[in-house]
Amino acid sequence: MLHCILDNTLKRYNTILVIITVLFLLTACSEKRAYELVVDLGRYQSDLILKQETISNDLSVSYLDNNIKSDKTLVLIHGFGGNKDYWLQFAKELKGKYHLIIPDLIGDGESSKPINIDYTISNQTKMLKEFLNKFKNKNIILIGNSMGGQIALNYAYHHQIDSLVLIDPMGIKVEESFIDKLGKEKLQEIYLNVCTVEKMQKMIETGFSKVPYIPSSILEHLTKEKCKVSNLDRLKYKGLFDEKLNLLDNATEKSTKLNLPTLILWGKEDKVFHVKNANAFNKNIKNSKLIIFDKLGHMPMIEDAELTANSITEFLSLN
Repeated sequence: MLHCILDNTLKRYNTILVIITVLFLLTACSEKRAYELVVDLGRYQSDLILKQETISNDLSVSYLDNNIKSDKTLVLIHGFGGNKDYWLQFAKELKGKYHLIIPDLIGDGESSKPINIDYTISNQTKMLKEFLNKFKNKNIILIGNSMGGQIALNYAYHHQIDSLVLIDPMGIKVEESFIDKLGKEKLQEIYLNVCTVEKMQKMIETGFSKVPYIPSSILEHLTKEKCKVSNLDRLKYKGLFDEKLNLLDNATEKSTKLNLPTLILWGKEDKVFHVKNANAFNKNIKNSKLIIFDKLGHMPMIEDAELTANSITEFLSLN
């Protein structure tokens, strides 16, 4: 019976989710412990080690590092409400080619979660800079998804880096997306105060073209953890959008001032940021290349980690 479940699941879902299912079936662990075991295994498979650094105001940044000696250091930046472990499968697909630094942004994951700071793109960029100052003499390449993409772009505007990879980034809006058209109340319902499994499932659905299978017990754990940070999510949300859902930090002008090797990756089926925004980034950023992935959504590095990793590896080999 278990073999049949595993065999069918292998054909449909990515490795991490298979492991989640198997661990839950084989152990008597709580849903929380099963999730932690999967994360630990994912980090092990990618040769990633959990570390911490402290920046100003005694804020702690939790991050993953693979200790690989390379002439390129890839810094992977997650999006709104995400965390460093979103990159595990992608990191595995890079096969140890690069030095990786994968932080939890302040306010997310295992990093500090202060409620007395602002979570604007500007301040998040400043905190990222403080963190990366710990890694001097590194040839930094920033790779950011969604909000992490806008932070990466803003960082590149203010500070020198080797190259930039934007994966379905926030920052420019020339076309409304599927969720934009739902309106403010519906959008906030999807992303804020996520305290039921149904709402968690709905939020997950917005990120993918094909929604991955997640065991119900794991969904319950994710929902409990998300609900704990509801007030913080509202604070972070207010740092990004005004009352009319306009971006508080529009990256249009900054993007026109950039001139460094830049790869823009975009899922054609992105429900969060319309694919037409990809062309605006590509037009504005000098020396940029755009790749649009058919049949992928807002987080290609999760939905097709191999394709995303191969695209970035090829880009880096030429720059």
